[in-house]
Amino acid sequence: MNGWLLGLGIAGVILLIIWFTSLRIQIIYRRQAENDDLEIELSVCRRLLRYRIRANMLQLRNLRTGVKVAGEADAGTDSVSKEKERKKKTWITPHTIAEVQRYARDLRQRVYNMDEIVRTTLKHVHSEKLEWQTNIGVGEAAATGIVSGIVWTAKSAVLAVLGRYVRLSTNPELAVIPDFSGERLEIRFCCILRLRIGHAITAAIRMAIHYFRKGR
Repeated sequence: MNGWLLGLGIAGVILLIIWFTSLRIQIIYRRQAENDDLEIELSVCRRLLRYRIRANMLQLRNLRTGVKVAGEADAGTDSVSKEKERKKKTWITPHTIAEVQRYARDLRQRVYNMDEIVRTTLKHVHSEKLEWQTNIGVGEAAATGIVSGIVWTAKSAVLAVLGRYVRLSTNPELAVIPDFSGERLEIRFCCILRLRIGHAITAAIRMAIHYFRKGR
């Protein structure tokens, strides 16, 4: 009996730790010249455990062959102790995208009030960092000034929409740098979000309950 109680106590403590552990989501997008790179990193415990997804967006131009996505799971924080647990490359093809869209439609149809569940979960998402810099030039000074103003307006609109769903813990750093001397488009976007795992589990449980209940 004491062994069972001890085991339940340890399991309860572990579940409690997991519940209050924060999931860190870092999204980095870079565009320079003709190169577009996207990197998404999921990590916990001060990045002690992390999983990275990398994709070269330039391959989107030839979507018929697919986009190569590299996934890498790391354990450790420095170059000496870091142990590569898993590293693989997969291809995202039009068939993959179609399957994801089909699954999303099915989930939306079968989960009652899914939009409300998603909005409730997003309220617990905190934005720790948001940097968005754009260097732009269209080859003519007056046109560059107009386009820069349009880009500023678009960024402000995106930020306003984001602020409705996600808590902005810090002031976003936005910049539009016009290049009046030539044609140029460079983008650097960095966003760090944090969500408590317990809130994600709650959302998953609510979706599962509605999904299987409607499937009966």
